[in-house]
Amino acid sequence: MLRLTVAGITGRMGHAVAELARADPAITLIGGLIRPEREGASDLMLPAGIQLTADALALLRESDVLIDFTQPAATARYASACAEAGCALVTGTTGLGDDQLDELRTAATSIPVLHASNFSLGIAVLRAVLPALVRALADWDVEIVEHHHRHKRDAPSGTALALREIIRAGRPETNSPVVAGREGMALRRPGEIGIHAIRGGGEPGRHLVLLGSEDELLELSHRVHSRRAYAAGAIAAAKWLAGRAPGWYRIDDLLAERLGDLAWASYARGRPGSS
Repeated sequence: MLRLTVAGITGRMGHAVAELARADPAITLIGGLIRPEREGASDLMLPAGIQLTADALALLRESDVLIDFTQPAATARYASACAEAGCALVTGTTGLGDDQLDELRTAATSIPVLHASNFSLGIAVLRAVLPALVRALADWDVEIVEHHHRHKRDAPSGTALALREIIRAGRPETNSPVVAGREGMALRRPGEIGIHAIRGGGEPGRHLVLLGSEDELLELSHRVHSRRAYAAGAIAAAKWLAGRAPGWYRIDDLLAERLGDLAWASYARGRPGSS
């Protein structure tokens, strides 16, 4: 039985993870981590028996894995607490700075850590096929468009940035300058990659990669209909990660069996912080 704790359990993603965990007979949901100012709040509507606390160490010492979808500063703190408690960490927090990634890498020297910018299988397959398409259409224009709900703080999304790096790695012969949006007189430069972030409504996540010549256009589109897609991926990652040796793990490792010979992992292999 996997003993699981969820960070930010009262947030959108945390709540989705907790719902799936409670329905899974292979998981015992130990509790949830919340901000100190939220302890004792009357609107924390969770079933009886689930501990809610800001005391990370106390809860993590009872847990096998922490699933975290919070904010960068909180994720860095939780990584340190997981390392001290001997609890594995699965995190989908995006917008991490270099210092915060360093905290995760340090934790990975004593516990297993899996960080991914996106836990959906569909995005994993998109990343798998993209390098071959970019190489085959090396002289085509490339644009990335991502659309998320109004509450998402970082832009572009972590997934859009990961797609950008895959494209740049597949076009080493060009400089691949990156443009975040356009305005005014903005003539496209050779090899340019455009990234456009949309924030509005309740969109859980949509990503579009456009590859175009003057005569035709190829669109690769992925859309998440529910946060359950990310939650299910995170729970699968937690089950897979529990009991493994300390180290830095990727969603690539988890999905390698399903993806078979789609050798996109060769890009990410050996790159700490890739996901």
